[in-house]
Amino acid sequence: MSGDYYDFIALGRDRVALAIGDISGKGISAALLMAHIQSALRSQLMHENNQRSTAAENGTTSPSSVLTILNNHLYISSPPEKYATFFLGLYSDEDGQLIYTNAGHLAPIVVRQGQVLRLAGEGFPVGLFPGITYDHQATVLQPGDLLVAFTDGVTETPNRSGDEFGDHRLSELLVCHVDKPLDEIASAVSTSVAAWAGDVERHDDTTLLLARRL
Repeated sequence: MSGDYYDFIALGRDRVALAIGDISGKGISAALLMAHIQSALRSQLMHENNQRSTAAENGTTSPSSVLTILNNHLYISSPPEKYATFFLGLYSDEDGQLIYTNAGHLAPIVVRQGQVLRLAGEGFPVGLFPGITYDHQATVLQPGDLLVAFTDGVTETPNRSGDEFGDHRLSELLVCHVDKPLDEIASAVSTSVAAWAGDVERHDDTTLLLARRL
């Protein structure tokens, strides 16, 4: 269905951008918008990164400024019914700081020493309204922290009774598997969601973005 987007974008030796989005609609139109968003986001991030020294002094290098520009670009270039929820984080390995902006997306999870934390922050989806200014928040990832961002296809997958997989089951699963390699965690979540759905037809993509501070 190709309506989900995720990305890891290197911004130098010790900085990386982490992005996940859920595009409205399904099928070819959603896939095309997803590719358009990827191109626009990468272009803007590269531009911001090239201007980093001057921009940092002016306090303008941030995921909020990137998504503000992306929002206006999508609003102008896309049909009114096309938009995307989005989470964009800029991580610095030097100090473990994650600066992030949430544009209407599900709050990512941080698993830390057996506890589940949610990254606060909310805003309008990108491409929905013109002239939106986004805010950003910051947190510090500690060694061993597991960062998990996901789309609603994970938590909203129903079973035969119509019950959704839900945040609680996802959180318990992540705590149980937190020390395993990231590919095994992704596989465990995917397998559990598929088992929950059983033979119920699934109508949404399921996407996980996983990262761990070493």
